[in-house]
Amino acid sequence: MDFKFLKKDNLPYIIIIFLILIIGYQYYDSHEDNDAKEFLKINTSGVIDSDKKSLESSSSELAIEKAPEEKEEIMVHISGAVNKPGILRLDSSKRLVDALDLAGGARDDADLDRVNLAARLHDEEKIYIPKVGEVQGNISSLASKPSSSDTSSKININSADLSELTKIPGVGEKTAQKIIDYRANNSFSSIEDIKNVPGIGDKKFESMKDYISTY
Repeated sequence: MDFKFLKKDNLPYIIIIFLILIIGYQYYDSHEDNDAKEFLKINTSGVIDSDKKSLESSSSELAIEKAPEEKEEIMVHISGAVNKPGILRLDSSKRLVDALDLAGGARDDADLDRVNLAARLHDEEKIYIPKVGEVQGNISSLASKPSSSDTSSKININSADLSELTKIPGVGEKTAQKIIDYRANNSFSSIEDIKNVPGIGDKKFESMKDYISTY
């Protein structure tokens, strides 16, 4: 083999060629890494965008499902052993203890063990707070609530008009109109079906169920 090209005079050229090869390899290698990184960036960004849209969609659906129930003004009549008996205006989420506070609180002779202070209030209710030792007889603390077996006084949610529907505890004109709108394309086969109406959930249904029927 002829090694004349390795003579001392050619050594600078050999070094230059060697450096060019090294620089060329590094340039090629760096561009290959950049291309790989760009490829990964394009592909992973699509996955991230897809996951982000999925999370946003799930959050939106959850917000709809957890939409707060509509609160409406109700009127109750409280009497008996309270400091300020009379008519009270509250929203439909309130309980008996809230009505008692608005009535100035219970008198010293009130027998609060005989009433359920956690009971939910219903529109048009008559609340009576008995005195200690008083024989209450047929009077109940929530005397306006109808018997669950008395269907004659209940409101037929399949045929009642707007004014009749607003007589249901916790149902104002807005909710009554929603019932009518829903009823235009559907019928209520059971009173539980009314929970399909927007704004009527389990809590509101509990305050309505003793006042409604489907026939």
